[in-house]
Amino acid sequence: MKLTTAILISFISASTFAAADNQQPKAMKGVIDLSGLSDSDQFTVRLNGEWEFYWMKMLRPHDFAKGVSRPDMYGKVPAYWTDYPGEIVGDGKTGYATYRLRVILPEGFRKPLACDMPVFDSSYDLYINGRYLGYNGIPGTSSEDTKPEYRRVFFRYEPVSDTLDIIINVSNFDHRRGGFWLPVQIGTFSKVQKKLANNWAMNWSSVSLLIGFSLFFFFFYLINPREKLMLYFSVATTGLALRPFFTSHYLIYNFLDVSWIWTVRFEYIGLYMIVIGWLWFIHELYPHRIFRRFIVYTSVILATCAVLTNFLPVRIFGYATQVVYPVMVVLMLYAIIQSFRRFIRGSRIDLVYFSAIVFLAFAGVHDIRLSLGKAAGTSEYYLTYAVIVFIFIQAALLLYSWIKSYQEKERLQNDLEYMNRNLELMVNERTQELKSRNDEIEQQNQRIASQNVQLSETIQMKNKIFSVIAHDLRSPVVNILYMLNLLKEKEYKEKYDTFANASIEYAQLVISLLENMLVWGRGQQDKINYSPESRNLADIVLTNMSILKESADKKEISVNFTQAGNSYAFFDKDLLDIIIRNLLSNAVKFTPRGGRISILLKERKDLGGILLKICDNGIGISPQKQEKLFSPEDMSSTPGTENEKGTGIGLKLCHELVLINKGTLTVESREGEGSCFSVVLPDGPASG
Repeated sequence: MKLTTAILISFISASTFAAADNQQPKAMKGVIDLSGLSDSDQFTVRLNGEWEFYWMKMLRPHDFAKGVSRPDMYGKVPAYWTDYPGEIVGDGKTGYATYRLRVILPEGFRKPLACDMPVFDSSYDLYINGRYLGYNGIPGTSSEDTKPEYRRVFFRYEPVSDTLDIIINVSNFDHRRGGFWLPVQIGTFSKVQKKLANNWAMNWSSVSLLIGFSLFFFFFYLINPREKLMLYFSVATTGLALRPFFTSHYLIYNFLDVSWIWTVRFEYIGLYMIVIGWLWFIHELYPHRIFRRFIVYTSVILATCAVLTNFLPVRIFGYATQVVYPVMVVLMLYAIIQSFRRFIRGSRIDLVYFSAIVFLAFAGVHDIRLSLGKAAGTSEYYLTYAVIVFIFIQAALLLYSWIKSYQEKERLQNDLEYMNRNLELMVNERTQELKSRNDEIEQQNQRIASQNVQLSETIQMKNKIFSVIAHDLRSPVVNILYMLNLLKEKEYKEKYDTFANASIEYAQLVISLLENMLVWGRGQQDKINYSPESRNLADIVLTNMSILKESADKKEISVNFTQAGNSYAFFDKDLLDIIIRNLLSNAVKFTPRGGRISILLKERKDLGGILLKICDNGIGISPQKQEKLFSPEDMSSTPGTENEKGTGIGLKLCHELVLINKGTLTVESREGEGSCFSVVLPDGPASG
């Protein structure tokens, strides 16, 4: 429903602009009648329609005063003269022409007028009622006496009659397109001046915002080089900032006297930056193997075009839009399809993305049509403003994600508080019980002494456990809170999934730590349930391999399993699950991306049972570290090859559980080459 509403609003807005344009007078046969204007005090009118067109003629007011033959045709304005019939203009790429239009004003109208002249490719001069008002560049009849210029200006004129005779001489010998492709506007001076001032302010605001976003995201990328999304966004916004700076009101002329050819070059370079940046940005949001190939090849082509733009003449590199526009269409279609697919799968966030991208597509289509001279009803580019709206939509998505993350954090905090309250209650109940039995303790000294010894051991074990928890549990919990707090900041909106996945991994680490700590704590109290039976050890190994397959696949690690002979051993299944899971998890953790893990299960009569050997080609273990590997006094944890966190107790727990199962655990390792952990379990119950 929301999506439908958004699309309807877009169509209604477009229809409104079109209707407003259709209500304005149109030039017919070289004449436009403004005598019927309802508000002649404040008005602006686009002089669209049919102008007198004289091809390859540079006519002045005195030429018309002497008498000029009929025009070659009545040409549609705005439009490229290359769109005119070939029998009139030929190929129309280069040449010169005179445009003429007579404007009928309201009777007695004498208020100051302003003529808002758009960008012409590539120079012109302007006459009204025989008066020379100004020029842009130097129009000429050959390439040698023509000087192109790219500047939007307006001219003041005070009418002395009810009719305006507008003559515009246009020449182009440098650009692939000629004529004026944006509408000429006329209106009361104050109205036109105010409108241009508002447009100028809007362009400055958009440029400032885009440059600010670009610098911010690029700075963030420098701090965090892994955040490629920020780099792509910065490139795209930089290109978008160049558009109004060089192509809208040409803000660059407020600072520098830039030549016409470099103005055009920067316009096209900005276009390449926009497309390349958004290609990689969309790919980061919706990655796909085939689409990646497309953007790699396309980026190389566009980057090559950007380089050639600095050397080739305008009339050649101006055809680059023929490559850019199809790419933009493919990009928008891909983004719309991917966001819609995720939306129908239940992602409400992608519904917003879909609506925003559709909005961008409308603006992009408008800009493409405007560049091709097809959007006659407007003279403004809208993609820049659409992108600004898109950026603020991202901020709204970030706020939504932050709220969800905050709610999850509150839930976790409540769970922790509940656990703490229960722990306190247990301690208080135990304390009260001890106080109530003071009299009994005095009468049962032997029993008290025994209980005191047990209590002392329990307290020591508790202190050891809490010491390990304080050391190993604090880091992942702090990282979870850090990730959740980052999601509050709007600049991390595009990395919601990354941070959410990282938080899940850290939470899984906490669960693993607590599980190992509980088992190890029971072992310290000799409360581990040991129920051995003869079982197939291969089944236990394969089950745990499947559990850790996803972790190995993420690091592109190959896991090979080999079985030789009998694999039946005498062990407790639950304890063996913990042993194998910890050994396999360590192998994945300390093996580099693209590495390998080998698992051997073999009957060894010489060793008195079944051998399970797990080897990797990872970072290895130093001799000093091997000496304390199974010691409970050393609870330190080494980060994995991709900075994976550990519990610091896994191998100690494995060693104790193997001993409970009447087996042995040994290690062979070399730094930089890898490690092998060997577990030998009895093949039957011990005799006697």
